[in-house]
Amino acid sequence: MDFRLLHSIDSLFILGIVFGIGLTYYLFRILKGNLWYKILIFIRITVLISLFFLLSDPLLIINSKTDKNLSWAIFVDNSASIKNHKTPSINSIKSGLKELLDKLKEKNILFQFYLFDDKINKINSKIIESINGSGVSTNIGNLSKEIQKEAHDFAGVIIFSDGIITEGSTPNKELEKINIPIHTVGIGENSKLVDVSIQSIDVPTVVLKNESFNVRTILQSVGNVEERLSVSIYNGQKLLGSKYIRLSGEGSKQNVNFQFQPEKIGQQTYEVRISSLKDEINIINNRQSFDVLVLKDKYKVALVTGSPNKNTSIFKKVLINNSRIELAHYVRMNETRFKPDIKNFWSTSYELIIFDNYPIKPLSDNFIRILGKKILSQKSAIMLVVGPNQRNNSLKGITPIFGTNLLDTLAESEPLFWEFFNNDISYQMDLPPLIQKYNLSGTGPLADSLAIFDSGSPLWLQNQIGETRSTIFNAPDIHSLYYYKIQESKHNLFLTIIDKSTGWLLKSDGASEKYFRFNKERYQQGEMIYITGSQPFKNFNENQSVNLKIYNGKSSLFSKEITFNIESNRWEGEFRAPSKGKYDFQLFLGLNETPIQNGKFEVVESQIELSNVYLNEKLLKLISNKSEGRYYLWKDRDELFNSITKKVKSEFKENYIRFNQNKFFIFLILLLLIVEWTIRKTRGLS
Repeated sequence: MDFRLLHSIDSLFILGIVFGIGLTYYLFRILKGNLWYKILIFIRITVLISLFFLLSDPLLIINSKTDKNLSWAIFVDNSASIKNHKTPSINSIKSGLKELLDKLKEKNILFQFYLFDDKINKINSKIIESINGSGVSTNIGNLSKEIQKEAHDFAGVIIFSDGIITEGSTPNKELEKINIPIHTVGIGENSKLVDVSIQSIDVPTVVLKNESFNVRTILQSVGNVEERLSVSIYNGQKLLGSKYIRLSGEGSKQNVNFQFQPEKIGQQTYEVRISSLKDEINIINNRQSFDVLVLKDKYKVALVTGSPNKNTSIFKKVLINNSRIELAHYVRMNETRFKPDIKNFWSTSYELIIFDNYPIKPLSDNFIRILGKKILSQKSAIMLVVGPNQRNNSLKGITPIFGTNLLDTLAESEPLFWEFFNNDISYQMDLPPLIQKYNLSGTGPLADSLAIFDSGSPLWLQNQIGETRSTIFNAPDIHSLYYYKIQESKHNLFLTIIDKSTGWLLKSDGASEKYFRFNKERYQQGEMIYITGSQPFKNFNENQSVNLKIYNGKSSLFSKEITFNIESNRWEGEFRAPSKGKYDFQLFLGLNETPIQNGKFEVVESQIELSNVYLNEKLLKLISNKSEGRYYLWKDRDELFNSITKKVKSEFKENYIRFNQNKFFIFLILLLLIVEWTIRKTRGLS
């Protein structure tokens, strides 16, 4: 205990104290018969001296000492690799740890028990039963941070592990800050198991037939791998290519590239395969499949002109300049003759048929029937570009083929203003007015007006009835847009519209294809999953976001934002594979509730740890040496008790009492004043 005055005592203070004591003594001498008056004077002098005492800011220091028994922190690796060592087995580990804990209890040594993998969990009950090797990965970096945070309550640390890090980094800096001993016990043997796997496959989502594309495959090998392996790629049962490679093992990765031309169109499934090794722990990851949409490199298009007009030359020029289009132009010469012969039209299969200012006169029922049969059987798309020579009855009988209704007759009027609607062409621009030819409306749920006149009638209408796609341009002077430039991009507005329309009609733009792709379709529990995607959004800006949601059945597991990498010009994201099972995913653009893509992936039992099943003595010795601990093999674990002792930590505590801030002392002074006031009142003193 110690007593101090924080403010020095001057002569005036001493004089006041002496005066108060002297006055008290004097009054007690002369007032021998008035006890109550003596008490009153004593209280007054006591309060006065107390106030002088508080002015010196007195401080009372009370010292105390307590002894605290420190506990040993025991951390046991619970990752998947622990249960796959040949020696010791998971049951041997459990029985060995039970013996250790029983001895600690016998010696009255306190301990706290933890399991760690990618996370750290404190176990208070059923300690041995909780060890099952179910962890996804091992993060020793997290372990060192936890020890550093709780070190003041630990006598020391014991780590049971094989020392394999599959997540995070080596905790060199954190170990230097820990001032308690860390003893490590190595589990397993020094020899590694071997495995080769396909880590990822990077390919485009859409390619053209007869154009080569590259398949970039990343292979990983662990353990002591010295064999020569073959890597092959198949389309169904057909071998497309094969290469021999020599892997280095020890977790190294190697790129293998294939390049070939697809021969079939449509959705094609390819598979990459690696030959297996002797004693390989997992051969499921030796093959991986992927899908690619193969589009035609050439499309046959028929342009049927009823009477040449200003639209004809512009449309023909644009179509001819498209290298993927083979154009056949049929011009009506009179009522019965076309140039070239219309027989070629009927005998040739076309992916797209364009009616330009045709028909001028209503077609016969037989002609319409044959035309409809041709379109359906050949799965042709159709486009109608209305022309100046067409009349109100020109479209009689063919509007159902285009999925539209002619509402009423409309004589050509003055040009009307119009705008894009429900379309990704959203440039800020003043659009030139165009003439509305017909008053139309689409039929069916898939009808879509991409541009509309101020009158409400569509200028650009597209529809799909069954498998037949159709487009109508409802302006005979639409050619005027060919000379109109989009200021923001310097692109030709007419070309933009026609390219978008023909791409949709021919299905040549891959608009229905998946823009995003996972790096493979099957993953191991805890493995990093990478997702990449092309840029399909016409109005893209840097702040646009794509959100990925993962589902297990109908339950939503988690969501993650996919960011756009400007340098690589694609969307990129990553997340760690959840537990074993089959999962669905959906991708959303921004806050839109309608997904832009759906898909599935599968997670199999973790082989991340199994690929690295061996004893990493180097790391465990590093941890012990940096913390002045010792390293032991599992078979020598009983020697731990040479280093484990009961430790007591003495804690010294100082309690400070400042009287001028002490509520009890202030209350005592106030109580004395109240007593004085009460006595004075009862005795009739003012």
